[in-house]
Amino acid sequence: MQFSNNSRKWYNPFTNWYFILLAGFVTWMIFFDGNDLSTQLRLTNKLVDLENEKIEIAEKIEQTSSELNALRKNKEKFAREKYYMKKDNEDVFIIDKK
Repeated sequence: MQFSNNSRKWYNPFTNWYFILLAGFVTWMIFFDGNDLSTQLRLTNKLVDLENEKIEIAEKIEQTSSELNALRKNKEKFAREKYYMKKDNEDVFIIDKK
């Protein structure tokens, strides 16, 4: 049994129109579309940065609200510790814990 030369021919995908259209579509979507790969990576990085910033802001809000509660409970203690206020007949000594 002999094979003809046509049956041994390798398949060339570049002669198939479906392959050419698919390759063109994938190229367009990766490089030229408004939602291309670089845009998606940039937006993902920006989303991660914004989520980290959101966590930092939430921590600052929590710290500020705790300071506000301390101020509401004892105004004199807060003023003495935070702003080093004193009465006229007092001396204030600041002890630094290092």
